[in-house]
Amino acid sequence: MDFFASLLHAYESAEKADLVDSQSQEKNRLLPIYHSSLKSNGKNIISISLDKKGNFIKADFLSDGEIIIYPVTFDSMARSGKDPAPHPLVDKLSYYVFDKNQSQYDSYHNQLKNWIQSCQDEQVKAYLSLIQKFILRSDFLSLILHSLFGEEVKQENLKVVNGKKTLDLSSCFIEFAVDNFIDQSTISVTNYKALHEDYIKYVDTLEGQMVVCNISGRKEPLATKHRGLLGNAKLISVSNNTEMYKGRFKEREDVFTVGTKTSEKIHLMLKFLLENDHTNTWLGGAQYLVNWFDDDLTNDSQLDITIPIIEEVDEWSTIPSTVITERKSVPFYIGETNRQISNSFVRGVKQFNNDSNYYVAIINKTSNGRISLKYYREIAASRLLENLNSWQNDYSWEFSKKGGGYYLKTPSFDEIIKVTYGVDRERFLEIDNDSFRSVQYQQLVTALLDGQEIPLAIVKKLESNLKQRYKYPNHWYQVQQVSLAILHKQNGRNFSPMLNHEIQDRDYLFGRLLAIYELLETQRYKIDGDSQERVTNAERYWTAYTGQPAKMMNHLENKVKPYEEALKLNRPGIFNKLNNERREVIELLSSKFMTKDFNQPLDYKFIFGYYAEKKYFYTKQNKESEE
Repeated sequence: MDFFASLLHAYESAEKADLVDSQSQEKNRLLPIYHSSLKSNGKNIISISLDKKGNFIKADFLSDGEIIIYPVTFDSMARSGKDPAPHPLVDKLSYYVFDKNQSQYDSYHNQLKNWIQSCQDEQVKAYLSLIQKFILRSDFLSLILHSLFGEEVKQENLKVVNGKKTLDLSSCFIEFAVDNFIDQSTISVTNYKALHEDYIKYVDTLEGQMVVCNISGRKEPLATKHRGLLGNAKLISVSNNTEMYKGRFKEREDVFTVGTKTSEKIHLMLKFLLENDHTNTWLGGAQYLVNWFDDDLTNDSQLDITIPIIEEVDEWSTIPSTVITERKSVPFYIGETNRQISNSFVRGVKQFNNDSNYYVAIINKTSNGRISLKYYREIAASRLLENLNSWQNDYSWEFSKKGGGYYLKTPSFDEIIKVTYGVDRERFLEIDNDSFRSVQYQQLVTALLDGQEIPLAIVKKLESNLKQRYKYPNHWYQVQQVSLAILHKQNGRNFSPMLNHEIQDRDYLFGRLLAIYELLETQRYKIDGDSQERVTNAERYWTAYTGQPAKMMNHLENKVKPYEEALKLNRPGIFNKLNNERREVIELLSSKFMTKDFNQPLDYKFIFGYYAEKKYFYTKQNKESEE
């Protein structure tokens, strides 16, 4: 099923489930066809209350955050230009005022008159007639202004002086509500579903060229205009430049034939997905990811493939340490609850079935008039869960908690991208190029959903970043931990947070030795109480060490000698532990001294030796202090 067909299928499934125009969806309603919506900012929508006879009661600005729903025409849904077409009922105040724009005024009232005459529901017809009666009153505008600002209000056309402020009301939308209209209930244009249905029937009676829609396969009136989604940017559009299609097609509509109802359903479904908190993710720039399930259109499960849930783990010491093994083995403990995808990526109660389908797409606003489809995939939910589990198992690592202990974490896409390509700017790692960031997001989404490994370009860049610690004065810990999560299962090897004294890999051993040099110096600083402020020689010569480890090993040996003497006198126990570790590592390295690659640059494995040695030291220190 292609992207357009999947959106159409989703909308029609929502129709069958009575989710279209459902008032149960308070924040974001899936709109009926030929309708649009507008969100109030507290100053842009005026709500007018009438009684059952059409008499004016009051006018108020609609509260901030409230949403109105109203009918639109094909010309008005994406209107622009010098004489934009009016909506049939709810519109800007300027369309209701006789002397503001005669052409717009006449068009508005003719449209409303034609709808009322064709109205099939007598109750809806009575409702529309009440509104028509009120807006034709000569004192229509003064009633509204006096209700909003008082009898002494000063105005010039549609500009109102309120205190020291001048308000231009010409762009304010007018919403209508009739008190006690049905069963003592106040009925507004927004919540009057029967009115929406009647308008749809009215539009369907209008004449139009009938075609077979290329998407639905049904015979429908030809859609010559399509509604905008991100501003006026359209998902379906044809260039006005004839050279784009002449020679292959006679008319631009011949390129892709779409029916009006199909176009409306596709665009409204995508609009709903883009506005629903659980079905979209902003990827940077003007690029968005949208996703849904066959049986969970609103994604009430709140599954988010870009941000996994973390699991807290306080104890690792009981878990066997297997550092360099076959790909099939597990590098370190992942709790059984965390293995269940419903506890790892689903934030709500799992609403979808494993035999349902999951749809994901990435769209990009390429210009003010066009939206492009960058990526689309349909995948069985069961396969999705398998790929998410695999991703989690391959790219999780421990992160320290405040107050002690660790939590198991799979880095989010945003973290991976920022750690890989971001610049350290004190508060955050930042990426200035939104377009580049969007491309990286797309590659990660593709890799995860297709069951592939993280792109090699990201892996190589992380390996390079680990050797340039000086670039990350504020966010080194984040760079280190995310890199460990991504790299610990590369090239058929599995690395664990736990130290394995039997490992004889050169890079791993040099990483251990680097950690020992750093610990010797920091433990000396702790005697004076300033360990948090000093930069160690291990950190200072980090890049040089990873480039020429054998040469810099001798250099660092000389650098730490003064610190060793202080530790021997003040912290002999700590010195002996670190010295024993150093002696063990150097003994293991000595067997490799004559190999030709002994002083070659280190590969990424050094960071696992470095991390494991430091964890071993601090874990052992904590255990001994508790005994």
